Amino acid sequence: MRFTFRQLEYFRSTAELGSFSAAASQLFVSATAVTSAISDLEEALGTQLFVRRKSHGVTLTPSGQHLLNEARQLLLDAEEMERSMHSRDGMLRGPIVVGCYSTLAPTVLPALISGFEGLHPHVILNVAEGSNDELLPMMDVGKLDALITYRINLPTGLAEAELLHTAVHALLPANHPLAGEAAIWLRDLQDEPLIMLDLPPSGRHALDMLHGVGIRPRIRHSTRNFELVRSMVARGLGYSLLVQRPWIEHSYEGLPLITRPILPDIHRETVVMVWPEHIKCNPRLQALIDFSRRTVKLSQARPFA
Repeated sequence: MRFTFRQLEYFRSTAELGSFSAAASQLFVSATAVTSAISDLEEALGTQLFVRRKSHGVTLTPSGQHLLNEARQLLLDAEEMERSMHSRDGMLRGPIVVGCYSTLAPTVLPALISGFEGLHPHVILNVAEGSNDELLPMMDVGKLDALITYRINLPTGLAEAELLHTAVHALLPANHPLAGEAAIWLRDLQDEPLIMLDLPPSGRHALDMLHGVGIRPRIRHSTRNFELVRSMVARGLGYSLLVQRPWIEHSYEGLPLITRPILPDIHRETVVMVWPEHIKCNPRLQALIDFSRRTVKLSQARPFA
């Protein structure tokens, strides 16, 4: 080959960090070493990979963007080859990082971590939680191997494994006039204030769902904090529409809450694990996918009281 893995590594770091100096700092080499390696790589490939702008870092050319996708996979394959050669007992080894949508994390991650680490003690499983807007870009640049989230407004180009089907429910204070109903028609809530979980994609999804049945909600409060939504509802400040359903039926303050299925019963959601479809699953990721399919149990699977 006319190029080296080191050149590809320097190229990947520069592309992801946006400057030669940042890549040099991450790689513990000089900026001159990085620029020289990338110039040699461009010469070997016969194409310009970056547009260089003084004081503004670098941006990828179309050829550079194409190479970045190929280089990431090639470097991952090389790392996996090295690990497999060092492992002589057939056990999985190495790191894996999974992201999880924030409201799912308290229910999904503890059981997933303890069970998976018990089966694969030499795999280092790290987790990150946040909104889809935060986690999807991390996966795009290779900082996450996979993401557990709802199949709501996900971009194209992702492979997926279904983990669970669940449904949107209404969250009400215990003294709400409709608390005694077995299910709640959305039209009966249209004049009441909405406490909205605005953690992408939840907020947009709730509004689209309400608009789809002709309701223009009165949003009284909007927050990214799942437990704050529950606490405000328990205080009687409004109702909410949620997918994640904890086992506990009270707020952090100890005030009671009522959860009821909504009508019309068309608002089904699916929890999925997703990863870039152009990335070949390494053995650790495949093991995590298989384990998650078998074992992920969420609170929404239980029936309403």
